[in-house]
Amino acid sequence: MFRYYFSLLFITAFSFCFSQNTSTIEFKIKNLGVNVDGYFNSFSVTTKFNNQAILEKLSGKIKVASLKTGIESRDKHLLEDDYFNSNKYAFILFESTSIRKESETVYKVKGNLTIKGKTKQITIPVAVSKTSKNHVITSEFEINRRDFDVGGGSFIMSKTVKINVVQYQKL
Repeated sequence: MFRYYFSLLFITAFSFCFSQNTSTIEFKIKNLGVNVDGYFNSFSVTTKFNNQAILEKLSGKIKVASLKTGIESRDKHLLEDDYFNSNKYAFILFESTSIRKESETVYKVKGNLTIKGKTKQITIPVAVSKTSKNHVITSEFEINRRDFDVGGGSFIMSKTVKINVVQYQKL
């Protein structure tokens, strides 16, 4: 019995260690007053740092069809025309236009976000930290889904989408 619990503990700890270096793009939106969580499992985030390890450039590309909420029928519906229209607009794009260092680890990144063919300028907070092997780039921000014509004028779904990005980039 002891071996079983020890093995289970070891596997859990081993899995936890590896999950610490997993890049993610997650989102949360209220629908009928209930939080709906989801994520994209196919994306790339590209950063450029200068010689002083200061962030100079940030861009991202998300494959819309990689959207997952845990309910396959909902995922399929979100890819249709009235939401993301993934057949016509395969990618969500972000490209920084200016970056201002606020503190040792925090930046204000201004850039163009393109969703469903509509481009809006947004400003997002970005934190950068270092591990022995990686830069860890994180950002939490909100967007208005209606700015991008996602979900139309639905009143049962919140306008506000909370987004959380964690990117591990090798040093």
